[in-house]
Amino acid sequence: MYDRHLLTFIQVAESGSLSRSAERLYLTPAAVMKHMNALESSLGVKLIIRSNQGVELTEAGRYIYTEAKRLVEECNGIVHEARALQRHSGRTIRVGSSFLNPGQALLDIWNRVNPQPGNFNVKIVPYSDDRAQILSVVKSLGTKLDFMVGVFGSRRMHELAGFFELGTYELCVAVPGGHPLAKKSRLDIIDMYGESLIIVREGDETNLGSLRETLRREHPQIRLVETDYFYDMETFNESALTGSLLLTFDVWKNVHPALVTLPVNWDFTSPYGLLYSRNISGAAGEFLAALREAMGKK
Repeated sequence: MYDRHLLTFIQVAESGSLSRSAERLYLTPAAVMKHMNALESSLGVKLIIRSNQGVELTEAGRYIYTEAKRLVEECNGIVHEARALQRHSGRTIRVGSSFLNPGQALLDIWNRVNPQPGNFNVKIVPYSDDRAQILSVVKSLGTKLDFMVGVFGSRRMHELAGFFELGTYELCVAVPGGHPLAKKSRLDIIDMYGESLIIVREGDETNLGSLRETLRREHPQIRLVETDYFYDMETFNESALTGSLLLTFDVWKNVHPALVTLPVNWDFTSPYGLLYSRNISGAAGEFLAALREAMGKK
């Protein structure tokens, strides 16, 4: 993909000698010099100066050498990717990844349950958790990306996409670092009496109805503060800035440095899994079928 004269020049620049370059390239010194003359002639630039001590690069030669090295590395990378695509032709899946819902969660499960994890080529596609944009990301499934992995307990999301459950996350409570409860290793529900607990607004979510009803009926001493249907970083900032507690998941324990995520003595969990296009096909469809089979969920 690059001129053989350029490769000869790189070797001359790195060895500092025509004779040493000739040895490494299995050429004669005269052949090496012929390559150099041809390259300088085609570029119209003087690249080397010969002396009794060997070969020195001109200022232009040093610049050409630096850029030529970069060009060769890029070309080698292109060839490597092309060969990889050929090996996995038609078997590339695009996995969405965000700060709250990293794509690594899917890859960890796939590598654990599949004896040949390399039979699909995975491309990670970053996206934003921004609550104002997240439904647009879901709508893009099948065009810009194939899968999103995380806690997607939204009716609107499930109307737009298919959902395959992978497991469950434990519902926890995040506490601002300066809060007295932050010193505890685990919470009882009564520890939250007199506190405000930020929770997803009622109406769209599918997984929190039982918890919400239990808190309202049996623990009215906890003030429920409803927030947007979709969490993003502003949700965690709200908790940190107002001193309110925040309903969250064990998997999000390191999301915000000013919050301490604590388990609670209750039995509430929430499923997490994959969102995918309802018209899934091709490599993505094959991957989903293989994942279902590997997990025994045909």
